[in-house]
Amino acid sequence: LLNAAIFFDFRALHGDESLAEALRNWLDERAPQEPVFLRLMAQNALDCPPPIGLIREFVFDGNKEYPHTLDLKAFGARPFVDAARIFALALGVPYTGTAQRLRAVAAKLAFAKDDIGAAVEGFYFIQTLRLRHQHRNAPSAEAANRIDPDSLNELERHVLREAFKQAKKLQQRLALGGGDDPGLQA
Repeated sequence: LLNAAIFFDFRALHGDESLAEALRNWLDERAPQEPVFLRLMAQNALDCPPPIGLIREFVFDGNKEYPHTLDLKAFGARPFVDAARIFALALGVPYTGTAQRLRAVAAKLAFAKDDIGAAVEGFYFIQTLRLRHQHRNAPSAEAANRIDPDSLNELERHVLREAFKQAKKLQQRLALGGGDDPGLQA
């Protein structure tokens, strides 16, 4: 499923772009007709919940090498990327960027404009935090996406919690089948 998920983000970088376009058109027509596959992708996507608990405190994954850190790629960005990809596949939306996909599926899935805007901003915040951490700290490859929330100021911690809440909302929509699409129900 991970390989398939990565495949669905393809785009032409060089050569005959019409080949990629033809494959994208075929995929956009075919994917919505495969509810079992979409459901399996949705179940897989729900295996990486955002790291916040019931009272919105951060939940650590127990990494022994990097204790008291959050993996911003696996548990921060991935929920947004996976949900956007699955919604786009289910609806035949041709975009490959997460923000583009979320904006394109918003109306089709009856997302409120504020909800999709908050989700996109949450995704961008997590990505910005990841990149800033990687640039400033030049950590090892294993720690490149891990951050200790205590290293953030109060405002950044608050915004990070809110961003994780947006990821959680997207996963809840995904678990419910995106709203009106029972083919997605995990």
